[in-house]
Amino acid sequence: MTPSASPTTDRLAVLLDWDGSAGIEVDWPALTEAAGHPFPEDYRRFVERFPHRVIGFLEVLHPSDWGVPDFLLHARNWQDVMNEKAECAGGFPYHFGTSPGDLRVWGAVNFDYLLCWHLNDGPPEQWPTVVCDTALIDPPEPYAGTATSLLVEIAELRNPAPVIGYVTEIDGVPFRLVRNE
Repeated sequence: MTPSASPTTDRLAVLLDWDGSAGIEVDWPALTEAAGHPFPEDYRRFVERFPHRVIGFLEVLHPSDWGVPDFLLHARNWQDVMNEKAECAGGFPYHFGTSPGDLRVWGAVNFDYLLCWHLNDGPPEQWPTVVCDTALIDPPEPYAGTATSLLVEIAELRNPAPVIGYVTEIDGVPFRLVRNE
């Protein structure tokens, strides 16, 4: 079932100058079962509305890009790498995974920062985003809104997560959908 439109995804479409759809149907129950966790409604709306593309310096992981098994493998690889780094560095306050309390990667910024849901016992729509430095130098930065609301705020140049504020400050690089080549 295709999620209905939402004001947030509609606003993002305007900001990205996108008037189409991703042209895909995702079997969300099967993906949820394979991933070991549900996906927030705004992310599902994003995936079904926008094709997999880079947005400025951001990339949202998209199950249509690789297919479900490779999509999940890509996320697990990030989790494994980050857990290894965190173990070596010590003192990192999170674990990457698919259980309550874990961080689950949903996007990346130049591969310098990861955009993650902080999974909790509440409904997925209430999972905050945590921005993590892949080098674990900058402290993790929480963002209370949804994945799509973070993208809207960045597209509106509001700098909602200062640690990745540079994505709104680089001249000459439009915040638009760009095909991965």
